[in-house]
Amino acid sequence: MKELKRNQLVWLDPQAWAQIQAHAWDDEAQTILVHWQRKHLPLVVCRQRVDVEPDHVCLGLPAPLQWSRRRLALAARLDQIITKGSFPTLLQVAQANAWGPATLALDLALTQLGVTAQVYGSHGWQWLTHMPYLHEASDLDVTLNVPDFETACRVATLLAATELVPRLDGEIVFPGGQAVAWRELQRLLAGHTAQVLLKDRHAIRLASLEEVKNLGDVIASPSSGSGPAEARQSMTSSYMDCHGVAHLSINTVFGLVVGSTSVHHGGLKPALKAPWQTEVCPTNSEIG
Repeated sequence: MKELKRNQLVWLDPQAWAQIQAHAWDDEAQTILVHWQRKHLPLVVCRQRVDVEPDHVCLGLPAPLQWSRRRLALAARLDQIITKGSFPTLLQVAQANAWGPATLALDLALTQLGVTAQVYGSHGWQWLTHMPYLHEASDLDVTLNVPDFETACRVATLLAATELVPRLDGEIVFPGGQAVAWRELQRLLAGHTAQVLLKDRHAIRLASLEEVKNLGDVIASPSSGSGPAEARQSMTSSYMDCHGVAHLSINTVFGLVVGSTSVHHGGLKPALKAPWQTEVCPTNSEIG
């Protein structure tokens, strides 16, 4: 089986569920597990614990509000996975919530950068399970897979310049599976911090700007390309932003203006900076 990625969804066979439910869970946990199996709901791949056998995978089950958002940490053999999947896209979740043109504009801008946003967290799980997860403080957590460092810079700049309700959060994932919170990356690019937390399926560590730059292949200089002048201008502006020049100035991302203004339900308005937050993946018997 191709190596699983962090935040990937998996579905287990009946034998795996029987083995999981055979453990000494309390009544509430057993109720959650029975419901998950009966409804054929997925589990999510977590960071792997050091005490887990190589032929096993660590999985998480985040329960909805009716079970106090309890998070169960599970494990199963790799050969007990019957299928794999992904969290819904930003467009799918936006359409389900009727968020309107603001989110659609962000999705279009990301698409023009060659990036698809997938929604995990409360919004992603509510879309998947049709059960209530959201509360007033729920963020919109997105995973953004990028091919290289410069694309990561452009994505971080775009997200920082975009204001949505709910608040945008989440992480940028490099080709090797290493992930960094996009807000942390933005702080790193602006020189507000010297290191960021880098996460993958097996570990969490601190990484410098130079280390983050080496996570993806470097794209060719935009000035040497033969594409439209607007695209070259966009890439050049983003490249400058990656290196701390013209930070959050007006940039054109393939025709969509972002930067000192942001897309909002009511139109364009000044972008607001949100506090820096760090998510550390838990490793204890229950996630969260």
